[in-house]
Amino acid sequence: MYQEFFSLTQQPFSIAPAPDFLFFTEQHKEALAHLTYGLQGNGGFVVLTGEVGTGKTTICQFLLQDMPEGTDIASITNPSVSEITLLVEICDQFSIQYDQNNISLKTMFDALASWMLDNHQHGRHAIVLIDEAQHLSFKVLEQLRLLTNIESDNQKPLQIILVGQTELQKKLLTTELRQLSQRITARYHLRALNKPETNFYIHHRLNISGAKGPIFDPKAIPTIFRASHGIPRLINQICDRCLLSAYTKSSISVTPKIAKKAISEAELPKKENPLKPYFPYTIAITSVILLVLLINSQAPTIATYFEDSEKEAMQQEWLRVINTAKEQPETLQIEMPAAEVLTMTKEPAFDVSLTPSGTLLAMPSTSYSLQLTALPDERAVHSFFMQHQQLQGKTYLYQGASSGDDNYVILLGTFNTYKMAKLASKELKKNFPEIDPWIKDYKTIHSNIR
Repeated sequence: MYQEFFSLTQQPFSIAPAPDFLFFTEQHKEALAHLTYGLQGNGGFVVLTGEVGTGKTTICQFLLQDMPEGTDIASITNPSVSEITLLVEICDQFSIQYDQNNISLKTMFDALASWMLDNHQHGRHAIVLIDEAQHLSFKVLEQLRLLTNIESDNQKPLQIILVGQTELQKKLLTTELRQLSQRITARYHLRALNKPETNFYIHHRLNISGAKGPIFDPKAIPTIFRASHGIPRLINQICDRCLLSAYTKSSISVTPKIAKKAISEAELPKKENPLKPYFPYTIAITSVILLVLLINSQAPTIATYFEDSEKEAMQQEWLRVINTAKEQPETLQIEMPAAEVLTMTKEPAFDVSLTPSGTLLAMPSTSYSLQLTALPDERAVHSFFMQHQQLQGKTYLYQGASSGDDNYVILLGTFNTYKMAKLASKELKKNFPEIDPWIKDYKTIHSNIR
C-alpha cells in the first residue's frame, strides 16, 4: 500500500525469512563462520540458537542457498513428532522409497541408512535442517545421533543442523544427551541487536527495497529500539506499521510522534516483569541486593559474566573435545538399531585440504587459538593426523605466508580469553603429551595467512 508513496520496489519489513535482506553484524559474520566450518564434511551436528525473532532461520537459509552441487537438503519445520514420524518425513523429503505397508522404526532407519551410503558413493552429501529444535524429544534426538553414526570410507554422509531457541542449549547440556553434545562440531548463539545495529538494520532493509533517501527521522530510531528490544522480527513489525502510519498522514518521514503511535497500535508482545510477584517485598529485596553488592567486591564482573556466557559455553565445548579425544575408539563402527555393528577396517584417508581463509579471517582478532604444529608439506600433515586420528576434523589448517620450511599450520579451537586458551593448552598436553601447543592470537594468525 505504501510502497509507491515511498518509491520502494518491494516491501522492506516483511516478517518472513528473506536471505537477500540478511544484515551482517559482527555476530552474524561469526555465526556464519562457525556454521560454515561445521558443514565442511565432518559430519555430526551443527547448532544455532537464539531468542525468538533474532534471524536464525534467515541465516540458515542464506547458508544453505550457497551449498555446492551434490548436496541434498531436507528441511523439518514441525519437530514435535515421534521417532518414526520424523524418519518418514526425512525419507519423503529425500524421495527415498520404502514399504508403506510395513512402517517401523527399523525399516525406516534401514531405508534411510541404505540411501545415505548409496548417496555418498555417488559423491553426494545430505543435510537435515530442523527448525524449532527445542521441541525435539530426547528419544528423537537419540535417534538422530544414531543416524550420524553411519560412516562410509571414514566419512559421514549426513549432517544435521539444529536451529532453536535458548531452551535447546539447556536441553543439550543434560546428562541424557552428553553423547550427542560431544558430536556437535559447531555452535553459535544469536543475540538481539544493539542500538547502532538497529539503526543500520533499518536503513539496510530500506536501501535494498529501493529507498531514494532517509525515511526514518534519526530521533525515531531510539524509540523503535526500546520497543523492539533489538529483536529483528519486532523491528520489522514496528517499522512496517510506521510506514503505514506515515502514508496515511501523507508524511514523507517517520517522526518520533508517528513511531510512538505506530508502536501503541502494533500490539507487541509485552515482557512481563519477573519481579512483579515480589513487588510487596520490594524494600526487603532491595536491601538484600545492596548488602550483597557491598560485600562482594567483584560485583562489576557479574555483568561481564552474563554478557560472555554463550562464548564461554562454546569454549567449554572445545575443552570437552580435547578431553574426550583420547576416549574415541580407533576402530570406527556403525550403530544400527537392530544391534547390528559394522566395523570399518579400511585405513582412514585423511583430508588435508586447507580451511577457507574466510573462515579464519572471520574470527575476532582479539581471540586466541592453539597452534598444534607447523609442518613443511602435505605428506607431513597426513602423517600428523595418522598419529593423532582423534583430532581429525576438529582442527583448522592454513598455509602461512612467512618464508621458511614449516608453512602448513594446524590450529585447534577459538578462545575468547588468554586464560581459557591456557586452560585448553594444559588439557591438551595432559591428553597428548607429545604435542607442545603454542597460544596464538588471531591478529597474528590473520597477518600470516597466505
